[in-house]
Amino acid sequence: MNAVELSINKRNTLFFIAAKPIVIALIPQVRVKTASGGFVYQDAPARPEQTLRLIEQASAYGNSPGLLQASDGKQRRVQYQLLGTHDAVIGVHDYWIMDGLRFEVAELLPFNKYERRGQVIQYG
Repeated sequence: MNAVELSINKRNTLFFIAAKPIVIALIPQVRVKTASGGFVYQDAPARPEQTLRLIEQASAYGNSPGLLQASDGKQRRVQYQLLGTHDAVIGVHDYWIMDGLRFEVAELLPFNKYERRGQVIQYG
């Protein structure tokens, strides 16, 4: 991609985010070894607030939200993409709570130099 294309793609990403932004502070999780030899994820300090866009994927072709068993019954699992500008800081296992629901980054999509995208799962 040449410099002109890169500049246009960065601008388009910024405009797309601005059309329906959310401002969130992602909370990273770090994997910590337990005394029994297993691992748990613990919260690290929250990242600074960022303006991102949450793109719902449940209505995408062939995607149907599932029901997951939970200790207190069933909960919905809905998928999203989290979109940020090229310099956004998003990591696997980062999460945030919005409207009482937990959103967690399950994977990062390959970096294309003009945006950052993460696949997000909403639980609740």
